[in-house]
Amino acid sequence: MGERAVRVRRRRRGWRHLAAAAAASLLLVFGFGQVAEAQARTDYLIRLLSTSDAFRVRAQAAISLGRVEADARIVAALGEALGDEHPAVRTAAAASLERLSDPSALTALRSHQRDRDSSARRAIRRAISALERVARSRPRTADPDNGGGGGDARFYVGVGVPAAKNGANVDRATLQAARAFLAQQVSQLDEVEVAPERESNAQARRKLQRSRMTGYYLDSSVVSVEQTSSGTRVVVSVIVGTYPGRDMRAILQGAATVPGAAGPGATRAALEGALRGAIRRLNQAMEASANR
Repeated sequence: MGERAVRVRRRRRGWRHLAAAAAASLLLVFGFGQVAEAQARTDYLIRLLSTSDAFRVRAQAAISLGRVEADARIVAALGEALGDEHPAVRTAAAASLERLSDPSALTALRSHQRDRDSSARRAIRRAISALERVARSRPRTADPDNGGGGGDARFYVGVGVPAAKNGANVDRATLQAARAFLAQQVSQLDEVEVAPERESNAQARRKLQRSRMTGYYLDSSVVSVEQTSSGTRVVVSVIVGTYPGRDMRAILQGAATVPGAAGPGATRAALEGALRGAIRRLNQAMEASANR
């Protein structure tokens, strides 16, 4: 093959590489555009659900939110809509929460299961039954207070009820629900068994001696709850201590913001998001402490 032919082949190969790179870049930009468009649509539906004066518009927004992938913002907005003044909106919100299959909505649904309207009440109770089945079907989460780790667990983790620090305005019911949520999340971690909520120190010691697991305890605090231009922001701190001794081994922090109107549902969703973020490195913290 002549030198000119070699140069031509190299040039063509170079153009093919450039074309492939350009196509990949276009696909990447298109993908980001799709994500941004989906987020903007979700924000728009949440605003309609919380601010529209027309109940039909609010009901349609609730139905539409049930057709997208669940996240904390959507679950919080639909949870708030369970208290809407119109039963059609409440019914639509319950149906969408059932469709999204996110058990974190159970607290909001249970608090409205005695709705005064029969249609809304039936929809809420159907959603509760469906989400309870989902929760039971998920591995290691059926009863986090009785442990989910099984025989291969290395860490035995007690979970306390979060405290509200620095005047953070969080009611007792929300804190208790946050404790249940945190126990559920921890029970899903690898090699972890969650201790019962009211276990005594003596019971914990016997359990640890029999199982040869390492014990830890999570003392969490709500550091702040703020209403910002972006929405409801919650900051939490989780102290990882020994169990049952409670000697501090690590401090984990998390924060989350739920866009939209303020309210108990938004606070609850932001609190859960902050706790979820805080325990992302829990396994690493326990591993590091155990290897000291």
